[in-house]
Amino acid sequence: MRKISKILLVFIFLTSQAFADDVREGLEALNRGDYKTAFEKWKPLAENGNSTAQFNLGLMYDKGDGVRRNYPKAVKWYRLAAKQGNESAQFNLGLMYYSGEGVARNHEKALKWYLYAARQGNIGAQFNLGWMFDKGEGTTPNYKRAIKWYRLAAKKGNSDAQYNLGVMYEKGERISRDFDRALKWYLKAGNLGHADAQLKLARIYDLGEDVKQDTPKAIKWYKLAAKQGKVEAQLKLAMIYEKGIRVEKNFEYAVKWYEAAAKNGKLEAQSRLGTFYLRGKGIKKNYIKAVHWFQRAAKRGDPKAQFNLGLLYERGDGVQKNPKKAAKWYLMAAKQDHSKAQANLGWMYVNGIGVEEDLDEAAKWYKRSESSAKYPQKRKNH
Repeated sequence: MRKISKILLVFIFLTSQAFADDVREGLEALNRGDYKTAFEKWKPLAENGNSTAQFNLGLMYDKGDGVRRNYPKAVKWYRLAAKQGNESAQFNLGLMYYSGEGVARNHEKALKWYLYAARQGNIGAQFNLGWMFDKGEGTTPNYKRAIKWYRLAAKKGNSDAQYNLGVMYEKGERISRDFDRALKWYLKAGNLGHADAQLKLARIYDLGEDVKQDTPKAIKWYKLAAKQGKVEAQLKLAMIYEKGIRVEKNFEYAVKWYEAAAKNGKLEAQSRLGTFYLRGKGIKKNYIKAVHWFQRAAKRGDPKAQFNLGLLYERGDGVQKNPKKAAKWYLMAAKQDHSKAQANLGWMYVNGIGVEEDLDEAAKWYKRSESSAKYPQKRKNH
């Protein structure tokens, strides 16, 4: 579920005709990057009570545009504008109280200012109220009110609110479960580019638990989420294309998505990508790149990567041949019950390669290898 919206609004130009020229000139200066002139235009107006200028000064101090960032001064100007009914200032003042920037954190006061802004139609405030009533921040949890405010924001195109409504209706933990409504809101959010909604839709169509299983739709949504950096989607696409799960196998696509997930730090993807480079599947064989990815995964404890790194050091593929390092990596994988690593380590102890000859150690590892092969442990990622 997406959390509370923290969005600084753009500078606004909405004021009475008497001050319109000065406010507009300040905005034009700001757009040119001339913060000094903008500040000089707005400061006298703000001091004379113009709420638009007050809000704009607050935002300059909030963002540090043309002035040293100063949250207390931002709060001062936001408050002056908010008390005059400036919707944007009310919203931003709520943000300051929620996060404790420039004032002591106070969720009750944040709720108060969000309510003022939300009643004037501020979408961000409506979403934030939905979140606070949903989670009981600054108030007791009230799921009817949460849904009310989420729905108001969602109907105006707030994709976070749409996604959160989808989650609430799908889980049905505090309201009656309604999957059709959940799917409706997920689709709206997904079509607006919400990555979490896109991933959720992919899983829905992939698993086919509440809808008919639809692989093309699942892949469509996985790709959209993957392109936005959702590593779970990247890994899932790689596995689908590698294994040919309801699609034709395509190792090139598998490599593409494993690489994307690996660069995003996904351990299993790093290990699998190393294997593709080692075997030359879907990509030109490259021992150096195989070593690179195996090392990244092995250092994080992946036993398959540790075993393969041991093989490469034993053979001298992509690295200088080094039996001691081979034995080191075999041992790390062997301790995690990797049967082949245990067998290779046993062989090294028999022959005194990379380790001192030790027949007792050899027997120990051979015995463990037979046991691991016969009763393999279930591993989530391997």
